[in-house]
Amino acid sequence: MRYKDFSRFRFIMLTAILILANSIFSCSSAQNYSSSNKKAIKAFEIAYDWAMKRQDDKAIPKLEEAIQLDPRFAEPYMLLGEIYLDQKKYSLAESYYTQLIAINERRYAPFYSNLADALMPQARFAEAADAIRKYLDKGAPKQSLADKYRTLLRKCEVAAYLMANPVPFQPINLGQAINSASSEYHPAMPADGSFMIFTVREKNESRSCRSPDGTFEDFYISFYENGQWTDRKNLGSPVNSDCNEGAANISPDGSRMFFAANNRLPNDESMDIYVTYRTGNKWDMPVNLGPPVNTSSFESQPSFASDGKTLYFVSNRPGGYGGNDIWISTLQENGSWSNPVNAGNTINSVGNEISPFIHPDGQTLYFASDGHEGMGGYDFFVSRKDPYTGEFSTPLNLGYPINTVGDERSLIISADGSTGYYASTHNEGMGGYDLYQFTIYEAARPQPVSYLKGKVIDKKTQAPLQALFELIDLETGQTVVSSVSDPVNGGFLVSLPPHRRYALNVSKEGYLFYSEAYNISKSDSLQPFTVDVPLQPIEVGGSVVLRNVYFDTDRFDLLADSKVELTKLVALLTANPGMKIEIGGHTDNMGSKSHNQKLSENRAKAVYDYLITKNINANRMTYKGYGDSLPIADNATEEGRSLNRRTEFKVIAK
Repeated sequence: MRYKDFSRFRFIMLTAILILANSIFSCSSAQNYSSSNKKAIKAFEIAYDWAMKRQDDKAIPKLEEAIQLDPRFAEPYMLLGEIYLDQKKYSLAESYYTQLIAINERRYAPFYSNLADALMPQARFAEAADAIRKYLDKGAPKQSLADKYRTLLRKCEVAAYLMANPVPFQPINLGQAINSASSEYHPAMPADGSFMIFTVREKNESRSCRSPDGTFEDFYISFYENGQWTDRKNLGSPVNSDCNEGAANISPDGSRMFFAANNRLPNDESMDIYVTYRTGNKWDMPVNLGPPVNTSSFESQPSFASDGKTLYFVSNRPGGYGGNDIWISTLQENGSWSNPVNAGNTINSVGNEISPFIHPDGQTLYFASDGHEGMGGYDFFVSRKDPYTGEFSTPLNLGYPINTVGDERSLIISADGSTGYYASTHNEGMGGYDLYQFTIYEAARPQPVSYLKGKVIDKKTQAPLQALFELIDLETGQTVVSSVSDPVNGGFLVSLPPHRRYALNVSKEGYLFYSEAYNISKSDSLQPFTVDVPLQPIEVGGSVVLRNVYFDTDRFDLLADSKVELTKLVALLTANPGMKIEIGGHTDNMGSKSHNQKLSENRAKAVYDYLITKNINANRMTYKGYGDSLPIADNATEEGRSLNRRTEFKVIAK
């Protein structure tokens, strides 16, 4: 719900209408005023002239004088109501409209709409709804106005319901390490919450760019260490420039930052989206995403999904449903971006949608809207994407008092789904917008997400490596995340939504790949995983345990989940045509020696046979069963036995 933008032309027009109405209802005087008191009329006309010149401080005393001279003189009440609406002094506007209607409800019933306009910004929605009903019943509005106020009535009823059913909400100011007397907003952080980048608008008269009020937007960064935020620091160049940068979003793995800026390119004043990559602890020179993401229209407020390829952003480009809509583009394998598609009319309305945030679970979208039913201004909403159809659910208003009659913007949610961070102008703040955190009530939470954090190293030299890492859903075979580790320190971070089984595959040219399995489908704990990934150079004797090759108990038929891993092995052998391998099968010690040896040999042969079907020459492979003769863990525990039941390959020729 967007409250009216009042202008001085409105009350001038209304006064003219009232004068005309008075001439119809009563042929009382030549001036067609509702009063015959000449002194009162004179005071009103003087006030009217001052009001047209926007000198309210002179108009208001004369209007009050007119009312004292004739308490039933309607026009001064009307003009005072409009002046106070214009000044956003809603309780005063309410008072004068109430008095106006009390003079003659039948005649001034149309002003129930004005009374509603004064009540809504005060969050008195039940009373506003009652005023609208009286306006529709007694005010005889034209059809267009009747339709408009029926829509407002529905919104008031929704807002009244939200206020009558508040949600738990206790915002906590993030403190002076982050907030200041300037405005801080648009927080962004990776899935592990290790740092936050946010926008600060502050005075700076030394910039080469021009600003009407001398303020500029820069990015600042703070790190979360030992349970608290460190003192903020300006992110500096090359990300910050002499112009404005804002609305940052950090990819869940922390390797990329998308943000909005203008005037960074010659002769380009439109708001565009940029990306910068983190190398070690430094951010690279930002790059404009270019078309088709950026156009001559407004593009801003990006949010990058945990799959490493899907970008949500705001634009007012043609083809939307309202003003600003949420759009979606996908990073293609060749590095280009797909033509953006509108998120659809379930998400987008005839109003404006802003501040999208796609949670690291990849399914839960938070955004702000002034078009969906809510408290007024921009409210926060949440919608969930069906993992099979890709359709978004009907947005849920996050409720009161998270949402207020003001504007709520720039909400992000922690990976575990428990904490929200947003900007607000709460009275107890330090100045302008401050950043706050709050605990999100259960119904509004996303799927909690864990993460896998580690680094890739050369197994022999221990040097960090830049390598491709992929997280693959074993049930669907779909790649959930595809990215590369940091070229300086080898670091990487992967989000792990729950209730799934994943294969992690890390690969680099000239090295054997690394695989690991993560089964969090039944996990009650979402503690993060940490791992170092030692990649082995391709050399004779190097071996890899195929962690994601599966068989049923005491059987040797390959399960379908195994194809994800074996596809990687096929790719490795194809890329290295001189490589020859031995495929080895291993069991635990449960069962006889002969049985275990035969079972392990059959399992190794099953892999051998599968690779042949994928056009790997049989002359490049051998297979062997080792039974329980080469354990890598203690068979006394189930965990150890599980590790011993394995299939691996060993390089026997390069």
